[in-house]
Amino acid sequence: MPWLVANGRALPLREWAGEWPLGRAGSLTELLERWPDHESDLRALTTLPQTRDLVLTRGDDIGSLRIQAPIQPRQAFCTIGNYRRQVVEAAMDVGGGAGGPGAPGRRAAALEALDRRSRTGEPYVCLTSSERVGRPIGNLAIAPGVETLDWEVEIAAVIGATARRISPGNAAGVIAGYCVANDLTVRSWVAREDLPALGSDWLQSKGMPGSLPLGPWFVPAWQVPDASQLRLQLSVNGTVMQDDTAEDMLFGIEHQVAYLSRHTRLRPGDVLCTGSPAGFGSHHGRFLRPGDLVTARVTGLGEQRLHCVEEQAPSPHLAPPRATEKELMR
Repeated sequence: MPWLVANGRALPLREWAGEWPLGRAGSLTELLERWPDHESDLRALTTLPQTRDLVLTRGDDIGSLRIQAPIQPRQAFCTIGNYRRQVVEAAMDVGGGAGGPGAPGRRAAALEALDRRSRTGEPYVCLTSSERVGRPIGNLAIAPGVETLDWEVEIAAVIGATARRISPGNAAGVIAGYCVANDLTVRSWVAREDLPALGSDWLQSKGMPGSLPLGPWFVPAWQVPDASQLRLQLSVNGTVMQDDTAEDMLFGIEHQVAYLSRHTRLRPGDVLCTGSPAGFGSHHGRFLRPGDLVTARVTGLGEQRLHCVEEQAPSPHLAPPRATEKELMR
């Protein structure tokens, strides 16, 4: 069920069911299905001083709750190669870094390609399985033989209205809000050695259950005045691996949503992960392994904390979400 969050405490939305119809929604996904009907009521409810007072006086401490992903989308999408510094970093890494042979030329070529894409290109988006969605806080099970599990902290845009063929100027109207995402990827499985001409295999590299932790909470769009100013950070065992702002995006979130709507129908509750900044494990020369603590945060959207553990057979590749946990809105 949906909960409201304030200052580290949370209270079920059903506490207001007697006065507000939105309080009778059984899940945040259900609430999003009628987002145009509920949005103004939720905004009004959350701006009342007495609402915050009630959460603080009667709510549970967030640390005492077992938190699940706030959204279980019907469709989930991931935008690839959408941060300028990450694209340049990847181009430099291929040739041995800034000190490798031909480094200035590789950098210049990457920057030229980015400039050309920004003027004439479009986002590169893959469709991914909603079964990947996992918990934002708890354990992350790594299967034996998975040695290149990489991190990608992202801003996830949550759709709140049916959309088809909209323009970038109208895309903001269909974004209900945002979540933190970590688009975990088995880096060595991206390219198919048996089919090198066919490019990337996002099924085997991104398809594992639990490999797309979302949350810990959903933040309505009106609480995020300018998503391009959000800061994304990811740390492993306290060491910062990624740290940048969404301003480095090649294609902004509204551009991405508009692009998607031209190629498929978007529906309430769909999720678009909008790309990840520089600092992948493939750049740092290390990947996630049992014993690691991976922390992913986005300004104002919350923080994920996942402890990597060795998977116990016969579980799937990564631990799936639990259906009994809490869905939180800030």
